[in-house]
Amino acid sequence: MSEISKESWAKGFWPDPVIEWAATSMVDGNAPEVWIQGLAETILAGGIPISRMRIMFRILHPQLTALGFRWERGDTEIEVHRVLHGLEGRDIYRNSPVRVLDSGEESEIRRDLTRPVEDLDFPVLHELKEEGMTDYLALTIFTSVSRNGVVTFATDQDGGFTEHEVERLRQVVRAASRAVEILVRHETALSLLRAYLGHETGGRVLRGAVERGDGQSQDAVIWFSDLRGSTRLSEELPAPDYLSLLNNYFDCLAEPVMAREGEVLRFIGDAVLAIFPVPANDDAGWQRACENALAAAREAEQRVDELNRARTEEGRDPIGYGIGLHLGRVHYGNIGTAERVEFTVVGRAANEAAKIEAMCKPLKQRLVVSEELTKYHQGPWVQLGRHAIPGTKADMELFTMGAAS
Repeated sequence: MSEISKESWAKGFWPDPVIEWAATSMVDGNAPEVWIQGLAETILAGGIPISRMRIMFRILHPQLTALGFRWERGDTEIEVHRVLHGLEGRDIYRNSPVRVLDSGEESEIRRDLTRPVEDLDFPVLHELKEEGMTDYLALTIFTSVSRNGVVTFATDQDGGFTEHEVERLRQVVRAASRAVEILVRHETALSLLRAYLGHETGGRVLRGAVERGDGQSQDAVIWFSDLRGSTRLSEELPAPDYLSLLNNYFDCLAEPVMAREGEVLRFIGDAVLAIFPVPANDDAGWQRACENALAAAREAEQRVDELNRARTEEGRDPIGYGIGLHLGRVHYGNIGTAERVEFTVVGRAANEAAKIEAMCKPLKQRLVVSEELTKYHQGPWVQLGRHAIPGTKADMELFTMGAAS
């Protein structure tokens, strides 16, 4: 055995413990900031005097283009930035080292921050100089995914980073690329599942609820809403205009649900199926779910009114809709074929909610709720009478919400 190999064997497989940590540490995709905090603190404890570290990586998401994480020496928590689409058009990005690395023009940028401000070519470097930083290093994180990440370091050490420290940082970043790729893939998978299946449902699927029949009984307030005149609108409007109208309508109806602990499960053409889950044997949970559902219905009404005012000003017809609210126990899980499953709710209560919504049109109401729901909310309620529910053997007392006194 050579002297070099003997020395390496004595020190262990990884002669640099910081590089070893970056390459082998466990990564929890549900808490990326924990790993990033650990990376920064390990670098600092390993003798590399970083004062600030930032990591940004791209993700595939309907609303976000990237996630950014910022660590500063002395901080106890990582600052997380969720970057919306349109990043490429913003000055803060166009005039940054991140853009240069992100575009592939360079894979490394280093700047001496002790130089005069006029010699520093990026606005962020001016800010760092004012904060007392002396050196700046930005590196590309190469992964197998289509878009790479970027990590930047700054130090306030007199004289900046030494060449040995810069080389160690390069090796640390190369070693950390495995963990960053795990974070990118996990965050992308989770964000897409949540976008297409719902926040809670997407998480359940990623945690392993994927087999047909997987699921559980769930108490819930069930929301079913539908757009009025959709067939006529689809025939009269060009396809892009109709899709734009649907998206505006879904913003009005679905966003209030999601903002109040509701889970949107399906967009069925122009209809929305959602639930407000309730813990088992929890009367307070029923009250909270009913309050959330009715608050969402009120906000939806306000949003549609605003949308219709804008449409009227543009010379377009206003839109109408109906919301049916019911409560009960449903089966919440996977149904479908062996190769194509869908995570949704089924059961008598879900079916009745859809039928209650169908009563909005003959009763000339935007909102119709079952008598069961009124037991957990004070109203004010307006009785609509007892009605046979179409397509079922049930008849029930129906209500709508009256004006608050």
